Amino acid sequence: MCGIAGYCLDPKHYKSVSTSDLAGQMLMDIEHRGTDATGGAWINPRTGKRVIQKAPISATKFVPNAGKKLCGGATTAILHTRLATQGSPTNASNNHPIPRGKIVLTHNGHISNDNELFKQLGVPRVAQVDSEAVAALIAFSKDKPWQALTEVYGTAALAWITANDPRNLHLARLNSSPLWLVQSNTGSLFYGSTKETVENACIMTDCDMDWIHEAKEGEYFQVRDGRIINYETFKPAKYEPLLTYPLYAGSDLDWYGRYDQYKAEKYSKWWDKHDEFLNF
Repeated sequence: MCGIAGYCLDPKHYKSVSTSDLAGQMLMDIEHRGTDATGGAWINPRTGKRVIQKAPISATKFVPNAGKKLCGGATTAILHTRLATQGSPTNASNNHPIPRGKIVLTHNGHISNDNELFKQLGVPRVAQVDSEAVAALIAFSKDKPWQALTEVYGTAALAWITANDPRNLHLARLNSSPLWLVQSNTGSLFYGSTKETVENACIMTDCDMDWIHEAKEGEYFQVRDGRIINYETFKPAKYEPLLTYPLYAGSDLDWYGRYDQYKAEKYSKWWDKHDEFLNF
């Protein structure tokens, strides 16, 4: 179990919102869903670069350390708290948000066919975490996102943003993992793994709810400037729950199989030039 949350603000409402305070509160609201790592991603409105900030600590420690840098000036942001299952949280590439191609993604759930997806796509694996396969699929598949997601076996609630596109947010739910959406009377949209998270976001930004929705399995939403501009449905692959849930075991980084370290480092160095990473 992990937690996801975030927002896409109406341009007028944005002017009255402290985005760092909003993001910090949302992270605290989903902390109970994972304390192994915490992170957020957004687009720098001045440079168009993706900004990624994450650390292998709980939200209680992360939020004060991040301070006003957290989602500073961001009209759209995705947030995550991690319960480590596949891949050590000491390896930053295993923690969320996860960048692949032009997107950066957060995921709550577990993917069982991650190795098969990487072979299908023919792209290098940067880390061990299963969520990376979904990020790669959306980034590199020729299909539309809701079409590509039918190839994923497992559970998932997803949120992602795209480089150079600070006004758009993408959300999807496959199987099992919860996803709540709220549209406010100020035109902004908030999402999260729990109903309380999105309700508190409205309180934080001094607005009322126009509607609240628990996403159904097989729903995709594209949000722009706080409004849903595209809605699609798809049929997720049949989910077969694991008999035992694999929790991360110590420092065994290759528990789920080795990956190409050379390609991983080459890929990461390339993106270092295109992204901004905020470290404590």
